[in-house]
Amino acid sequence: MLQFLPVVDTHIIAVRASGKLSHEDYQHFLPQLEEKIASIEYPSILLELDNFLGWDLEAAKDDLHFVMQHNRDFERVAIVGDKAWEHWMVAMVKPFLPSDNARYFDREALKQAWYWLREPTQQRKAATQLTPYQSIVAAIDFSLYCQHAARRALELASFYQSPVTFLHITEEILPYYGDAMMPYPLESELLEEQNKQKVDAAKQQMEGFIKALQVSDKIPLHSRVISGDVEAAMLSFIEAQQVDLIVFGGKKKTTLDKLLGSVPHYIQNHANCDVLVTPLQEIDSFKVS
Repeated sequence: MLQFLPVVDTHIIAVRASGKLSHEDYQHFLPQLEEKIASIEYPSILLELDNFLGWDLEAAKDDLHFVMQHNRDFERVAIVGDKAWEHWMVAMVKPFLPSDNARYFDREALKQAWYWLREPTQQRKAATQLTPYQSIVAAIDFSLYCQHAARRALELASFYQSPVTFLHITEEILPYYGDAMMPYPLESELLEEQNKQKVDAAKQQMEGFIKALQVSDKIPLHSRVISGDVEAAMLSFIEAQQVDLIVFGGKKKTTLDKLLGSVPHYIQNHANCDVLVTPLQEIDSFKVS
């Protein structure tokens, strides 16, 4: 027997197959199934085999003909059963289906089967329903390139009516002796003072940097100067502050690898936020003879 199961997902058709299927079962069922397929833009199907005993000869032909006719109509096909030969059946059908869109799941993995079928729709929904940026960071190293990135970050902050933070990381001075770190009390105090001076100098430089940009009072602007390893400190700040977008400046090169420096590339691979690199075209200098 073939019967439809009630489903709340508008793109998934669920079917229960039990007993030994006959030609009459397919004659009655297939027109209804084809009608459902035609009414769904990206149909997927869950075939649940429950006390399934196979097909008679004519039913097997009906099944094969249906697969050949509709092999590209389904986005994904999940077959759920509890017998080894049912798993083998999926392997036999796969050559007639596009790429990896058919999978077999054991009865205990029914939850995973539903998750797998729903995945494409959830991805499309995430791609089309973008949420506005609520926390934007511009990475600042006081170069010409970061000025370009800062202005782009301010532009986006104005559009999304979100606050923006200018973030600068000063490289921390550490007491290295060969491969080991061996701080001594006196030296630790000296290094701590040197690091503090670096941070204070960077804060003053940040004030001048912001003043030169002439930022509108309508944009909530914050600045942070942090001492530490650049990649680690930046990632820690991004995650702690739940940043939505970080903007980097860079040179416009011919390949993406050259455009993305080590820090943007690291953040892109490890942070949960979006990463935007704003390339600035370099102007070649010519000598006039």
